[in-house]
Parts: sequence; structure tokens; C-alpha cells
Amino acid sequence: MATLNTLRTRGALILTIFIGVALIAFLLQDLTSASSVFQSRRNRVGSIEGNSIDYMEFSVASDNLGQVMQTIYGRNSLSQAESDQVNDMTWDSYIRRYAFDPGYRRMGLAVGEAEQIDMVQGQYVSPVIASLFSSPTTGVLDNAALANFIATLDQDTTGRMAAMWDYAKGEMNSERTLAKYAALVGAGAFVNNLEVAGGVAAANNVYSGQYAMLPFTGIADSTVTVSSAEAREYYNAHKNTFRQGASRDVEYVSFELAPSEADYAEAAAHIEEVAAEFAAAADPMQYASINSQERTNPAYYTENQLTGDVLAIAFGERRGEMAGPTLTGDVYTMSRVAAMRTTPDSVGARHILLPTERAASADSIMNAIRGGADIFALAPLYSIDPTVDLGRFTPEIMVEPFAQSVIDARANEVFTVNTQFGTHVVQMTYKGPSVQKAQIATITYNVEPSAATEQIAYNKARDFLTAAAGSKEKFDEAVTSTGASRRVATIGQRDRDVSGLVNSREIVRWSFNTKPGTVSPIFDVDNNYVIAVLVRAKEAGIADIRDAAPTIVQRLRSEKKAAMLAEQMAGKSVAEVAAMSGATTGEIASLRTNALYDPVLGLEPAVIGVFNGLQAGAVSKPVEGYAGVYVVSVSSVDTTEEATDASERVRLEAETEASLSQRLMQALVEQTDIDDSRARFF
Repeated sequence: MATLNTLRTRGALILTIFIGVALIAFLLQDLTSASSVFQSRRNRVGSIEGNSIDYMEFSVASDNLGQVMQTIYGRNSLSQAESDQVNDMTWDSYIRRYAFDPGYRRMGLAVGEAEQIDMVQGQYVSPVIASLFSSPTTGVLDNAALANFIATLDQDTTGRMAAMWDYAKGEMNSERTLAKYAALVGAGAFVNNLEVAGGVAAANNVYSGQYAMLPFTGIADSTVTVSSAEAREYYNAHKNTFRQGASRDVEYVSFELAPSEADYAEAAAHIEEVAAEFAAAADPMQYASINSQERTNPAYYTENQLTGDVLAIAFGERRGEMAGPTLTGDVYTMSRVAAMRTTPDSVGARHILLPTERAASADSIMNAIRGGADIFALAPLYSIDPTVDLGRFTPEIMVEPFAQSVIDARANEVFTVNTQFGTHVVQMTYKGPSVQKAQIATITYNVEPSAATEQIAYNKARDFLTAAAGSKEKFDEAVTSTGASRRVATIGQRDRDVSGLVNSREIVRWSFNTKPGTVSPIFDVDNNYVIAVLVRAKEAGIADIRDAAPTIVQRLRSEKKAAMLAEQMAGKSVAEVAAMSGATTGEIASLRTNALYDPVLGLEPAVIGVFNGLQAGAVSKPVEGYAGVYVVSVSSVDTTEEATDASERVRLEAETEASLSQRLMQALVEQTDIDDSRARFF
């Protein structure tokens, strides 16, 4: 019995421990799961139709597309603007995948294999293919270049050509599918007879008359009240007109990092030494290449390509002298003539570019062309450059030794030359008259803040940040106590920089990753130390009534003023209204109601529209415009025969089609559930 009691006691204890451990494990699992979800949300670039897009996934897709764009552009890197464009293109591809493509599949819209072949080599080539493989000289599809690209796909061991081709096919199919969808939607759009009749009347009836207007400014804003209830009622009835994208309101102060007087003096002394050495240098171009802060341009220039002091030292009265040093802004420049030579002003050439592994074929190709073979027929078989005819060009724009080769060659000569791109088989087609050209060696030197100057500016920014103490209230106090100049900016979700600050992407990212009231660290932006505070964070969707209130109050106040003015003008003629205090009046001639603008009335579509249907001698009722309330009278109506039912129907159909193509994509995106949070990362 004792053993049984002991077992019962210990069993209860064991069970209690087991349950406790299970509960702890459950809680830990829940916390771990919550942490995982939280981390996932933190790493989310956005979502489209409920499909979450992870940062790493998006980055890989963007990098892959960037590689494709480098192949298309023929470069090893992209500019910041091009990288931003790739980012947008990647995002658009996700919109197609998660929003458009499912709808296309449900509708049965697809691009078949035979259709794809026709889009590449048929009668109706895809505009995507045409743009990627068009001739740079003619702007039309280069079929030979396209055929050569496809034929050499398997020979590209890097895989970049295959990636480019996959991208081209994907874009081609997307463009064609969208075109089919647009055609279906367009087939449901039509112009009815009432629209045609109204359009003909608007185009053919020409009105003359007078107008009188009482401006809204004639009634003081303080005399027209708009209650909170009225504003709320208007807001609830017009919510969709207050849709907004995500944005951030920031305030910031800037501490300029500019050279001091001591920095300018030190720079002047340095430039004086450099100028003396430059003037005595036996090889000006070599000296400039070593001492200039910017890359020295080795090009040669004709007399009519140069201006000012540089023209004078190369071809004018100061030949052999040095131009400068001259200080413009914060940049010193000085120039000397490095060399003179007489070369053709322009040449013309065609070429076949062979990759290094096929350079051995160059001599046989050269001999074939010398023997009468057509270089355009040979190029698709051998050349990796789709551009055969280089046209006419200045030799110096080409890489060396290609440039020197075309300078030395005779007209119609065929020769080979090796460059960094491969082996060129070149056929000269033109050689212009020789002219004298000058090579200019230029040294540039930027006057920059010294370390001591930088430290002084940074100390000012640091002291301000210390005073701001991490809150909007302290930020305001610091602005007042230091006398710093406060600037305000609204940053949109797709903005790359803060307005007024160049290369300020870091501030944009910071603003979308912090909470209102937070004061930023010190940003080094555009030669300034910048400290910002996030004032408000506005998310995408319908604007809060507090943000919409100024617009609503102005709209309702204008409506009330319009009603007050219309009451004063009711039953009066144009002459009677014109005699009222503050009124403006004028003569109207040759007005057509199919326009939004009139030279006399300005941009007043509602006022212009009121003429429609008025007979000679008629006076309109008061009509609200943008500037005030108008009454108009018609003195004459002339009818022309410029528009017919047939011509107006064609015009309206074309207008409808153009409007459809412009609005279709916008409408599709507006109907898609999109959360774009890229501004937090990129």
C-alpha cells in the first residue's frame, strides 16, 4: 500500500512536470513561430494579390534581369538610373505573374507554339524582338543579326545569351497576350449615334457673344464657414477621390560641407606649383594624366570644335601657350596642346567581328572580300556584332588600334585589326579630306574641404543631433536655438531621392523604416551633413480625413461661394452682371464647344460647354467655373460643314481606342491588391 501511495504521489509530480514542460515547449514554439512570422514580414518587399514577395527572392530576380540588361546594352555594369529601371521591371514582372497571368489563364488567353515562331520569323514580328534586334543605323529589324544570334546560342558558354533569349521570349509572349486582352476589351467599346451627333454639332457650331464673371475672391473666406459635419459628409461621399500612395513627410536641416577660405588659399598655392610644372612639361598629356583629378581626354579636335582660350592656344594667336589656370566655381582647369596631326575628318567602314577563338578565319574572310564577296552575306555566318555597316564616323570615337587603322588605311582597302573586342575584318567605304586637329591636355583640380573643415561641419551637425535628443519636440527646439534652416519634404514610395538633395537614397530608406517622431542619424549627402525627423507616415489607400480636409474645405467653400454669387446674378443680363462690383467681362469670338480652352475665357470647360445649344440672343443661367461664376450671352451662331457624321465617328473611335490603350494597364493595376514596400530596401 505504501508503495502504491508513493507511486501515486510521484506519478502526480511526474505528470505535473510533464505538463509544465509541454506548456513551456508549446509557448516556445508559439514564440518561435511568431518570431519567424515577424522576421518574414520584416524581409517582405511587398505582396501582390496576397502573394508575399521576399527580399532575397526579389533581389535574385532583379540581379538576373540586370545581367540580361547588361547583355542587351553590351556593358558589364549598369548606371544607378538603369538599376532603378531594372528594379521596376522586376516588380512589374511579379504583377504580371500574380495578377494578370491567372486572369489570362481563366479566360483561355495563351500564345501557342506556332504563334511564337511567327512572332520571331513570320510576317508579324513581335515588337519586342524588333526592338532588341533592330539595326542602329536604320532602326528596323535586322533579320541577319537575329538569325546569327539564334544560331550561336549554343556556342555561348557564359549562358548570358540564353538568359537574354529567355527574357525576350517571355516579354514577347506577355506583350502578345496583353494585346489579345486589349483587343477583346476594345471590341466592347463603341461610339453611339448620340455621341456622333453631339460631336458634329460641337465641331460645326461657332459661337460669338459676351461673358461677365464675378470672382470667388470677391467673397472673403472668413465669411464662408464649412462645418466639420459638412466636411465629414463630403469625405464619406467622395472617398475614392482621396486615394493616395504611401508617402512620408520629413523635416530636415543641412550643414553644408564647403571649402573654407583657408582651403581656397591652400588650393591656389598648390595650383600655382602644378601650373609651373605643367607649363614646362615635355609631355603635357602624360603630365595631365598623372596630375588631373578627372580623366584626360585623348581625343583630337578640329578648329571649329574648340572655343575660348583653348581655341586660342591651339589655332589662334596664343599658339604654344597654356590656358589657365582658371577657377570656375570650385574647379581649377588649365590646358596645353599636347599634339597636332592631320587626319581625315570622317571615314566610313564596314566590319566583321570575330571572337578570339575564331580569329584564324580572318585572313580567308579578308581575301574573300578582296575577291568580290559581299561582306553583308558573310557577316551573318561569322560576325558576333550584328552591325556590319558602321556608317561615317570620326575616327577618334573608336577604340585603339581600330581608330589608327582606319586613319592609316586607303579608301576601299580591306584589312584586319585586333582590339579588345576581337579580330575585325574591315572594309573601308569612305575617307574624307584631311584636316588639322589638336590634342588638348587638360588638368582639373577640385577645391575640396580639408579634414579640419569637415570636422567643423560635422561638429555642428553632432551638436544639433545631441540637442534634438531623439524627438520631434527636441528637434524643433534645436532648430530654434541653433538658427538652423528647416526644410520640409514629402517622400513618395517610388521616389529615389529627397527633393532638393542629390544622392539621398539612404534618407528615403530610413523614412520608410522608422516611426513618426524619430530623429535620424547624421547622413552624409551631397556635400552636406543632414539630420531629418519623420513627421508623418501616410500609407497607401484612402487618405485620412485630416489630410483631405484642406481640399474638402476649399471645395465646399467654393461651392457655397458659387451659390451666393449665382443668387446675386440670377435673372440678370450680361451687361447687368458686368456692372456689379468686382465683375470682369469680355467679348467671345469663334468659340467651339469641343474645346476645353478658349483664348478669352482660359481653361473653363464648364463655361465653354454652356454655349452648346444656346441660340442667338439667349442668355445662360449662372454657371460655376474655376475662377468664379459666369453668365454668357450668344450674339451669333455660325454653322460650318467641317465635320460630318462619318468623319466624327472615325475621330471618336480613334479617340476611344487611344484612351483604351492608355487606361487599360492603369485600370488593371488599380484593380489589383498591391502592397509595394520596396522603398524600405531599395
